[in-house]
Amino acid sequence: MAERSWWDGDKVLVKDTYACLKEEEASLIEYRGASPHLHVRRYLVDWLAVQAECFNMASHTIHLAIFLLDRIMDRDRTSNEAHLHIVAMACLLIATKFEDKEDMVIKLGRFVRRVINGIISQDEFLMLELEVLDTFGWRVNVPTAVHFIDYFLSIAIPEQEKSKGVVAVNGKFNAPVYMRKYTKYFLDISLQNYKFSFMKPSLLAAACLASSRVCLNLSPTWTRALQETTTYSWGDIASHIGIMLKAHEADEMAQLKEGGQPTVTNPLTAHREEVQQFIDGRRS
Repeated sequence: MAERSWWDGDKVLVKDTYACLKEEEASLIEYRGASPHLHVRRYLVDWLAVQAECFNMASHTIHLAIFLLDRIMDRDRTSNEAHLHIVAMACLLIATKFEDKEDMVIKLGRFVRRVINGIISQDEFLMLELEVLDTFGWRVNVPTAVHFIDYFLSIAIPEQEKSKGVVAVNGKFNAPVYMRKYTKYFLDISLQNYKFSFMKPSLLAAACLASSRVCLNLSPTWTRALQETTTYSWGDIASHIGIMLKAHEADEMAQLKEGGQPTVTNPLTAHREEVQQFIDGRRS
């Protein structure tokens, strides 16, 4: 799914498109949160986000990659933690092929050299990609929260609210600018906490939007227009907003405590032999 402004078209067509996305999300593979390696998930997500940024991948790409990784971790009881890093990279490369523009998709050889760095061969990595695709029956073109958020943002700030809020830009209040910044921030937070993976993508997008309106001090938090557009009531999203705002508070406290951004190193180098032993074991 490429980024397209489908929400700017004919109103009937926009409603039909949204209905199709909702229908697709209803058939998504259920997330169970049953992986024995959930304790390393946050680290995998952070590492994938760093790689996605290095290769200028779209936000749609990282969200799809995490969707794939979550479902594989749910169902895989044999992978060790080192091998999961390779699986995560396979998910990212698959996601970029579906979500990024063709000229932005990194070539497999370059990707293996720069990221995998000789841990496994290009052929072995290609076989792992095929295993991931087979796991999903090659149906990986699925909607994530990012596919819904832009549509919701298009009606998130009514005209009378555009100069309101608590954040000033060049001395003037500019709610739409910071609404987009906050929703991106909350989408990033949602990737880090596996509990958000239980939510439907459209519900997650709605919760991100409402949480952003809380941070911008826009009232009411959930307007009638947003309720009608998203089909979610305040009762549907209220508990999720609370979790997001607590995560936001925890994130701010952590940043203050650390006094800077942590660096993410490549874990594959330290586990080269462990990864190769796992792959050799699967061959036998």
